[in-house]
Formats: sequence, structure tokens, C-alpha cells
Amino acid sequence: SFDGPFILDDINSIAENRTIERLWPITTVLSPPANGETVGGRPFLNLSLAVNYAIHGRAVQGYHIANLAIHVAAALLLFLFLRDTFLLPGLRDRFGRAAPWLAMTIAALWTVHPLQTESVTYVIQRAESLVAVFYLLTLYCVLRGAESSRARFWYLAAVIACLCGMATKEVMVTAPILVLLYDRTLLAGSFGCALRKRWTLYLGLAATWGLLAWLVLASGQLGHRSDPGLLDAGAYFLSQPGVILHYLKLSVWPNPLCMFYRWPAAEDATRIVPGALVLIALAAATLW
Repeated sequence: SFDGPFILDDINSIAENRTIERLWPITTVLSPPANGETVGGRPFLNLSLAVNYAIHGRAVQGYHIANLAIHVAAALLLFLFLRDTFLLPGLRDRFGRAAPWLAMTIAALWTVHPLQTESVTYVIQRAESLVAVFYLLTLYCVLRGAESSRARFWYLAAVIACLCGMATKEVMVTAPILVLLYDRTLLAGSFGCALRKRWTLYLGLAATWGLLAWLVLASGQLGHRSDPGLLDAGAYFLSQPGVILHYLKLSVWPNPLCMFYRWPAAEDATRIVPGALVLIALAAATLW
């Protein structure tokens, strides 16, 4: 796929994006256009494209190579995080001997899964794989910090990774919550203990929400629709149960795959309620 040309959102986010044409002044790079471009409100994503441009202009192969390298980095972080998780005291007796192989198997399946194709081969969807790197790096640094005599170093690294993730894609908003759930379940044993032992970490992680809020508001992306044909927020939300269940199916059986599904809006209860009930049941089972 290295010769795959810029398509769809690549055009206005890369081919026509003037803010990536020079690395200095850095304020220009960190102020991406916000007229519906994928880079809008995502300065770290824009910076990664500017580094690509500084090396080889708009020659598409370099962007594809960078996308693959980012995906491989995420895979290695996933492996390290899973391996060390399986070696935690609460899991070591059950999984310790198989930890490296189990972690490698899971990471390998995640790496080559067909659902990952778009985030690697569609250049601007590097936003997905790059935020995955920062998400996994945040979790891994927290895990290492909990077991290290240099905990402050690891927790600072976790906050920096989380900050970079917030500047890459908005889904990073869940990272501080997931860290707390992971800490409570596998490290501290309770929410109270987790917050008492690592209150400075959680203060730092929570502070990264401030950057995300500022980026979303400053970019004008909140409620912005560049295409009049796109769903409004209410219809989009009500359509999500069906979309999520579809992707859960694709994670098990990834066929047929499509780059742009043009998913129809769910406009009546028969298309909203069944999927919502299944998701509620799955969420309840997960919490239990």
C-alpha cells in the first residue's frame, strides 16, 4: 500500500495543509486549520505530518512508512503492557509462566487484524494509531511506576503521554478513567487506595482534560459539521448502538469490510432499542 495516493480527508489535511510546510515557528504547526479537516484541534497529529513533510515533502511513501512504524510501536507497547500485567502478583500464579507467549499472541492478533487496515493505509487515519501509542504508553508508564522505585519519573511520563494523546485525538478523554479502573482492579485493590497512593498522578492526568477542552473549544469543532449531509449529534448518538454492535461483529468476523459505510440514521425504536439493550447488558457484565 506504500504507493497508495492521498484520498478523501488526506487532501485537505495533508496535500492542501499549509501549516505542515515548515517546522518553525512551532506555533504555526501547532495551530492546524479547523475548517472540518481531520487535523483540526489535533496539534500533535499535525506536528507528525509536519515532520514527514520536512523529510520528503508530500511524497506519499514516507507518510505510509511513518504510519506503519507508528502501528508497530503501538503493537510493541501492547505486548510490553500485557506481559507485565500478566506478571502482576494477582495474575502471576495463573499466567506467569505463559506471560510472554500470551502477550505476544494477543499483540500479534491485534497487529494484523483486518480492522486495523484503514488506520494504517489511509494516511490521515494515523490519528487512530498515534493516539493508540499514547494511550498504551500512558497505561504502561503507570504500570511501571507502580512497581518502580522511580515512580515519580514513570508517572510524569504517563502524564506527558496522556497530554500528547489529548492533542492527537479526542478519544483519549477516557484514558484517565481507564487508568483508575486498571489501578483499582490490578494494582491498588480499591479506588480509595489508588487515589491515596497516586493522587499526584491522577491530578496530572485530570489536568490533561483541560488541554482537550481548550482544543475542542478553540478549534470550533464542537457541533461543527463540514458536510450538510452528515447526521446531527442526536441522530448520531441514537445510531451508535447498531454501529458498535456491527464493529463488535467485525472484530470476530471481519467481513465484509468497507472504508465508508454510509450508515443509515436510526430513526425509530425498533432500530434503536434492541442494540441499546444488548450494549447495556454487555456494559453491566463488564462492570460485574
